[in-house]
Amino acid sequence: MVKKKFLFPLLVLFLCGACNTEAFAEPSAKKLYWFIPDGMRAEPGLFNIYAWAQEGKLPNVKRMMDTGTYGYCKPVYPGHTPVNFATLLTGTYPEVHGVSDGPMHVEGKPLLKPSVAGFSSTAKKVEPIWVTLEKQGRKVGLLSVPGSTPPEITGGFTMVGRWGGWGANFYAVNFEDRGDGSRRYQRGRGNRLFFFGPPLALFPPSRQAQDWGSMPATYSPAREAECQAWGSVINVYIYDSTDDSAVNYDRIAFSFDKKSLIADLPEGKWSEWLPITLTWNKLTVNTQFKIRVIKLEPDGFFRIRFLYNVINNSVTQPEYLAEDLTENAGPLVEFVDNFPSQLVYYDEDKEVFLEEMEMSFATHMRLVSHFLKRYAPEVFIDDTYSPNQMLTSRWWLGYIDPSSPRYQSIAAQEREKLWQEVKQMYQRLDDIIGLYLDNADADTVVAVCSDHGAVPLHTNVHLNNLFAKKGWLHYVINPESGEPEIDWQKSTVVYLKFGNVYVNPDGLHDQDGNWHRGSGRAYRKLRKEVSRELASLKDDTGKKPLVKLATWEDAKKVFRLPHDRVGDLVISNLPGYGWNEEVTHDGKLFSASLNTGYKQAIIPERTPAMWFPLMLAGPGIKQGHYLGDKPVEAVDIYPTLMELIGAQIPSFVQGKALDEAFSEDIRK
Repeated sequence: MVKKKFLFPLLVLFLCGACNTEAFAEPSAKKLYWFIPDGMRAEPGLFNIYAWAQEGKLPNVKRMMDTGTYGYCKPVYPGHTPVNFATLLTGTYPEVHGVSDGPMHVEGKPLLKPSVAGFSSTAKKVEPIWVTLEKQGRKVGLLSVPGSTPPEITGGFTMVGRWGGWGANFYAVNFEDRGDGSRRYQRGRGNRLFFFGPPLALFPPSRQAQDWGSMPATYSPAREAECQAWGSVINVYIYDSTDDSAVNYDRIAFSFDKKSLIADLPEGKWSEWLPITLTWNKLTVNTQFKIRVIKLEPDGFFRIRFLYNVINNSVTQPEYLAEDLTENAGPLVEFVDNFPSQLVYYDEDKEVFLEEMEMSFATHMRLVSHFLKRYAPEVFIDDTYSPNQMLTSRWWLGYIDPSSPRYQSIAAQEREKLWQEVKQMYQRLDDIIGLYLDNADADTVVAVCSDHGAVPLHTNVHLNNLFAKKGWLHYVINPESGEPEIDWQKSTVVYLKFGNVYVNPDGLHDQDGNWHRGSGRAYRKLRKEVSRELASLKDDTGKKPLVKLATWEDAKKVFRLPHDRVGDLVISNLPGYGWNEEVTHDGKLFSASLNTGYKQAIIPERTPAMWFPLMLAGPGIKQGHYLGDKPVEAVDIYPTLMELIGAQIPSFVQGKALDEAFSEDIRK
């Protein structure tokens, strides 16, 4: 017979087991500030941020080194944002959390567009840390975190998210004079968010200005165009303010109604934040935007950027946060540029990139500072995408990393200037780290890590051109937009981002327009033939871009990916070579990439440039402790943080706490 004094402890153990959690000591009152700057490369070699900190360049990283534990971490395959955020925030590999990519496809759905969005909260098969902590009574705040929207918490705060399909996300839009239409055609699907979403670049035609009210004096016949995006039309008035007897367009005036001006700008200048009313899915949103004239040539050719405040009450929960944050922290620039990159086509784009990136850091700091002080969350998780955008853009990584063939193409003086710009970006990250350290009290754990690094990219590998040449892929190119239109029923092989090849000898779509995985002898034969083609593919130098290949049946064993969300073949690439989904008009298999950095479909264990920093400071953490040059596993960060704040760890977690980081008294 069990004595009564033992009944209550037994009941607690029973309930903990029923909740599928491991029993830990009574949860403490410790708080957690977790900053996850996306794409913050760090490794013992070229991007040794800890050496930079010792040199005095990153004082707040140095503070974390002195007062905490620090080292390096490696991402999971395929190395990019949605997969690694899901890993960081669940403590599991993709085989468990289910996020194998950004765009994912499942049987019974068309291949034309993704059927599961990796950036959406609905993509995960297990609950993330914010759900677990809210269940355990913690007040959680989330800012710009991939996989956090649509919101999964009800008692905390969710702000913006990242491409989660929730609320009105007004992406920046570039407007460029259509001219003869060749630029629009050449870029094809590259003008669209993730190559299939809303437009990130539009090409309105210009014409002689008509029906304008009183406008500034012009010494060449004024021209006009309509810049229409997100349900709003801005009229642009292109004029020549120089009385020099030459056609010399040098300014653009902007107006909603062709009567009153809202801005009048030369090339190279931003407007102030201006009020505007936009629409999204029949929702009307009153918000703000800025205008930048990127390029204005004497003949009137223009390139203009509209940048929108990303905070509005459809992307904050509770809704009142939007008004409060905009009023007290200002309009938010979440990150610079977008995907695919748009600020890469003209030399003038680089200056705009740097200006916009600085805005992203400045507005981010204001918002975080205001939010922490006003709402005092017990757990706050925060991300900024700008580091990734810089290291995967056109202008930097390929020229500062010696592993890139572009490295020797510029002079040492120019390379040093590029390094200064990159290190200035790291200094802005350091400023944000300092903000968290300054707001933390003695009961707060401050954690800083990223989700992946970045490696130089120099060669696009156009697999769909290969498959078309083999007669496996059938398509036509739209003569106006330059976008390919695939015949899915007739096609039998296609490559889709970021490491998947789909194979079916009976056609990639059935009569209802849906994809089903193939089977049988003909399927296995075609799959083997495709595998041989991929394995034998090489460029003019004799290098083979394929590093590793697995069938869908072996995806879990080889890559730790879920069987149901991968292609028939999963492929990884040699650093420097990037699988490219776009078909090109010339049909070439290899082309020089415009961007000089990336991270997709690379095996992280073999590539230190894919690593990122891990820094921990606060109660229960060893001080001045270096974890060494060998990277830890990304899945281990979650259980480490949960133990540090005294939270219960769900049984699905695959990671193990980094006991080496704990001070002697943490378990006392």
